[in-house]
Amino acid sequence: LAKKRVIEFGCGTGIGGLALMLADELSAPSVMCFTDNDPAALRVCERNCSVNNLSEESYAVKEFPWGCDISVLDEPLSNGLFDVALATDVLYDVDLIDPLFTSVGSCIREDGIFILSHIPRACYNDNNPPEAIEDLEKYIIDQAANYGLDLITTISPPREEELQENILKWCARTAFFAGSIIIFRR
Repeated sequence: LAKKRVIEFGCGTGIGGLALMLADELSAPSVMCFTDNDPAALRVCERNCSVNNLSEESYAVKEFPWGCDISVLDEPLSNGLFDVALATDVLYDVDLIDPLFTSVGSCIREDGIFILSHIPRACYNDNNPPEAIEDLEKYIIDQAANYGLDLITTISPPREEELQENILKWCARTAFFAGSIIIFRR
């Protein structure tokens, strides 16, 4: 992600983007745009960026309702597409999938990358298609294709039979039962 323009969807407190910005100066993004639709979360994110001494030129914290396109962001953020989009544990409702992909598709450049860290805990309702309920991860991947996002890879935790006993001494077995990182290219 070195010197890339990165946008985080559903940033909450900003922990995902902050980790990218603070991990290593040489590999940090050139611009990190933290977005959420919760003003209270954005205030905490702004405070966390300040407390961690991020230079004001290297980041922005913006309200961004999903389903909108990049034009809702202020200049200079809206005048260029992002190289990478990041979303961590944000699909807690199946109805959020289409609005998220609409916004991601409008914000990343052709050949850009979308990294979705997904924990399958979505809320369902009577209007959700049965395929979303049967296999949520496959449904997410199929929906992404409708927005020009092609699957590159998925990274999943090991299956129970693959767990090594030395890992289980410090990490609960249940930590490995669900979730994945799904990486797409536009």
